[in-house]
Amino acid sequence: MVCEIRTYIGTRSYQEDAADFCETENGLFCAVCDGIGSRKEGGASSRLAVERFTESFKVGFESSFASFITDLAERIDREVYESYGSGCGTTAVTACIKDGELNWLSVGDSRLYILRGGRFKQITKDHDYSYVLDLRLKKGIIDGETYAAEKHKGGRLASFMGMGGIDIADVSLKPLRLEKNDVLLLTTDGLYKSIGDERIAEIMRENSEPAAAADSLMSAVKAHTGSIDNTTFAVIGNFMEE
Repeated sequence: MVCEIRTYIGTRSYQEDAADFCETENGLFCAVCDGIGSRKEGGASSRLAVERFTESFKVGFESSFASFITDLAERIDREVYESYGSGCGTTAVTACIKDGELNWLSVGDSRLYILRGGRFKQITKDHDYSYVLDLRLKKGIIDGETYAAEKHKGGRLASFMGMGGIDIADVSLKPLRLEKNDVLLLTTDGLYKSIGDERIAEIMRENSEPAAAADSLMSAVKAHTGSIDNTTFAVIGNFMEE
């Protein structure tokens, strides 16, 4: 397996993203986080989260990945909240690949995608206000008029680590079996908000190797005109047949 990480400050004067990966007997683990809040505490929150994720994975675990990563995320959430207070925190997306199987966790709007057979698909959901509104409408808690009136607020985060209790998270309850030519992408919102899903998919289809895909994605971001958010992502591929 190969994991290629790229990061770019964009047009910001400060970096709030963080990412890292490691390999142990429990597999390859990668975490990508996007800090929120003030310039100082946002970056500190994401770095703390990435460090705690990777340090804990290296120590190892005997429970299921879902139990391990959920308990760990809750501990990190409390530590971020106690360290930096309300209003600061970080989104997170993590992936673990072992024996050809993928498990994951996401909190917030950092995403996990898979490219398989030319089809590019988002695995995780965005935990923003649009997600909450959709659920409320589906359950009949709000009507269509309220939904329409509130929709303009949809991009606001509804869940992140550092809230003092994670409201919404995606956790794989069963692993996804990977195929040899699959490619995974973990990313902060800077990537898809600058060049969009269609362009990301096009670039990844054109570049089968993770390093080439990562370099091409970063080139596309840097070529984007206008304001560019902090952008950090990891491309993982070269899954061997067993």
